[in-house]
Amino acid sequence: DGYRQPVYVTHAGDGSGRLFVVEQSGVIWIVQDGKRLSPPFLDLSDWVGRRASEQGLLGLAFHPDYGSNGRFFVHYSDRSGDSVVQRFAVSADPNRADLSSAANVLAHHQPYRNHNGGQISFGPDGYLYIGLGDGGLAGDPHDNGQNLLTWLGAVLRVDVDQSPGFAVPPDNP
Repeated sequence: DGYRQPVYVTHAGDGSGRLFVVEQSGVIWIVQDGKRLSPPFLDLSDWVGRRASEQGLLGLAFHPDYGSNGRFFVHYSDRSGDSVVQRFAVSADPNRADLSSAANVLAHHQPYRNHNGGQISFGPDGYLYIGLGDGGLAGDPHDNGQNLLTWLGAVLRVDVDQSPGFAVPPDNP
């Protein structure tokens, strides 16, 4: 139905009944009452890099208090191929994000163009969980998935209610 490489569908948890469709190219659409709204909720296509099939806009998570604070988070590959997590806020129009509200949460270098992860989600503890792939190539040649000294091949658990960026929760394993 006119979508280009959709990778994720979610809701804002705000009771609006809207669905948010994430396209790998960097666009987030709203579907309301079965119809796609235009213009898109957020268009990051100028910021997102897609040099390989496992890069692009890969994750979207709405803050547990989105209904009151309007904050949401995206995870994408930038034009250099590195992983970026950013915070945004909704604009005065509930169907449009405020592009100027972008704030970096974290960024991490990706050594290769695949296995870059992308899923982000809030847990029941209110922390943001960020899935970073092992950094790519075949067979994880740098053993990132077994290396506790790198974020690659890990699920990060962070407190994003800090500004700027994030804090490490004191009870992280």
